[in-house]
Amino acid sequence: MTKSIEGLVSFPVNAQRNSFFGALSSILLYRNAYTEDTPFFCGKYQRDCIRCGGCGDEPFINKHHLKIYQYLITITGCAYFWIDKEIGNSYDRQYTADEFSETAVDRLSLALHASGYRYETMNKNEQESVLFDKIKQSVEEKQPVLIKLSLGDLWAVVTGYNDDKGLPYLMKSRRLPQLDKDWYNKLSNIVFITDKYESPFSLSEALEHMLRHLNTGSRNKLEQKIYQKLETEPDGKKLGKWLNQMNGLAIETRWHASECYRNTLTPMLSDDKWKKILLEAAGLHLHFHDQAWKVWALLGVSPQTHYCVPPMRMNC
Repeated sequence: MTKSIEGLVSFPVNAQRNSFFGALSSILLYRNAYTEDTPFFCGKYQRDCIRCGGCGDEPFINKHHLKIYQYLITITGCAYFWIDKEIGNSYDRQYTADEFSETAVDRLSLALHASGYRYETMNKNEQESVLFDKIKQSVEEKQPVLIKLSLGDLWAVVTGYNDDKGLPYLMKSRRLPQLDKDWYNKLSNIVFITDKYESPFSLSEALEHMLRHLNTGSRNKLEQKIYQKLETEPDGKKLGKWLNQMNGLAIETRWHASECYRNTLTPMLSDDKWKKILLEAAGLHLHFHDQAWKVWALLGVSPQTHYCVPPMRMNC
């Protein structure tokens, strides 16, 4: 017998490189019952979308997925990292308002606290049969499951199961749900997102968390290192490649942050003064993004080059 949860949006949508936030956004999009008919707030024009065509014909459901992704990656502070390894592989330290992690090990706990969902994590300390039964129960209750596979940061969504074969259906990045024979062998952690509750998480708490990420000692050291390299590195090609590798993540994630400011955080405010400040901050991020892409275009950088300087350009 096969049982599946229908209607889940696959990930990534647009410029989503982080499979944790992509998979979690797919789950929250479904759990919060977004549809193509759910109105979308346009941050650029500060109004509900009227389908003016300015951003193409992107379906509303994809826009909502991206909006959730941008909110989660921003309020957890992960939008302010310069390099992937700053995020780290740990994720499930319990979030508390009076603590702060420079490496975002609390990103799962904080993301779900902000979204108003309780959860339970399990791993291979439990037998395969126990976990599979738990998966079946979640699918029966129409609750997609978040699962982390192998080392690194590979996340997927459990969307169903085949009882005869004793296997779950996994929706991975850029792939539709498929039965996975090695799911238990590769299992790192599995997250069962359970009941929804009224979260006390506030905009001021989110902003405080974001500011702390921007003002860590490690961030200040990194900025000093960048300035030092700009002044002392004699090899222009080597400097350009280093800066390209460093800036790629920062440019993309700050674009996500700017959209979060405009689409999600600004509508949460009633004070025009603070709305203006957030919109100005979004404008700074977007200016940084646009100027960097002008330089990248001259260097031949594109999605086709995986956002890296092409070797032929480096050898000019």
